Amino acid sequence: MNRNRVALWMAVALVSLPAAPVSWVEAAGQPQTAERRKPQVEMVQAVGCVEERTGNGWWLTRASEPEVSPAGVFNQDQVDAVLAALELGTREFQLIGVADFLDAEGLLATGNRADFTSADQVNATGDLRPGRTVLVKGLLIEGDEVSRVNLTTVVGLADSCG
Repeated sequence: MNRNRVALWMAVALVSLPAAPVSWVEAAGQPQTAERRKPQVEMVQAVGCVEERTGNGWWLTRASEPEVSPAGVFNQDQVDAVLAALELGTREFQLIGVADFLDAEGLLATGNRADFTSADQVNATGDLRPGRTVLVKGLLIEGDEVSRVNLTTVVGLADSCG
């Protein structure tokens, strides 16, 4: 086959492809509904006290009920509104994805981070410290025994909790 025929064959094949990708659900003849496209877990925000448990990681205790929240960081008006209405609750969440919210030493001690990050390259906020009141945002993973929040944002509200 010469080059011209190969080029022509490829052009015909590309033109024959559908203009938009078809999902497996659509291909199976089942229409996608808004409910099917809804995320498996919600992005939420909550306020609580940070606790580090030996051998059991980081926790948000005395936490408020989680509220559905849009993705992204908090702006100052949102933080001020939370501070004005600050009320702790009775919920408890195990925090996951914490490394970026620890201090530099904590980040480097997490997993194998020290293998590929040096102390001068650490990008950690230091907002997650034991005994502190924080506002968190993340993906809520409800469980029968333990509910978890996979953190996307942490804002320190006070250096003590109470």
